[in-house]
This record gives sequence, structure tokens and C-alpha cells, in this order.
Amino acid sequence: MNAFGMLIGSTVLMIPIVLMFDGLPNLELSKGVWGALIGMASLSTALAYVLYFAILARAGAANLLLVTLLIPPFAVGLGVLFLGERMKLEALIGFAIIGLGFAVTDGRLFSFVFRRAST
Repeated sequence: MNAFGMLIGSTVLMIPIVLMFDGLPNLELSKGVWGALIGMASLSTALAYVLYFAILARAGAANLLLVTLLIPPFAVGLGVLFLGERMKLEALIGFAIIGLGFAVTDGRLFSFVFRRAST
């Protein structure tokens, strides 16, 4: 219920700002736009919250942090796969940094190396 309250609270706080800058919304949108909005609301928000809290309950906060680090590589990878975008060297360097962050944060790599060295 905490996440739901945060989502409702932020929506209520943003309504006056949106109305002030953009005015009343135009609800005469095409079927494709409505489909995209429903898809984003159901998959990218509702399902993401369910998965987020399921992982939190099962794996704990430290492992959940590791999952959130996967968002940029997946976003770039999906852009390459579905939108025909090109992956640049900077993206690969960023992926390597994220991989190094996984190794350092998780600690399994170092414990494996130290176990191998001691035997």
C-alpha cells in the first residue's frame, strides 16, 4: 500500500502543475496512442511495481539494487533490437562499468577468487 500511496500522492501533486503549464488535456487521441498509454500504464508501471516488490521480498534490498542496475543495458539492448539503433562504444564501456559494479557490490566474485587462492 505504501507504493500505491506514493503514486497517488505524486499524481495529486502534479495535477495543478500540469494544468498550469499544459492546460486541460486533449482526450481525442488515436487508438494507437490509447493502446500505448494503456500498455505503458499496465506493463511499465503496474507490472513493474509487482515485480519490484516480489524481488524485494524474495531477494532483499541489496540484490534489488543489482536488478535496477540492469535497466540501462536492457533499454539500450531493446533499442538496438527493436528500433534499429546503433550501439556506440560509450554504451559498451557503460555496460562494463555496470558489470564491474555487479562484481564489487555482490561480492561473489571476490569470495570465489579468494577461495581459489587459498586452496
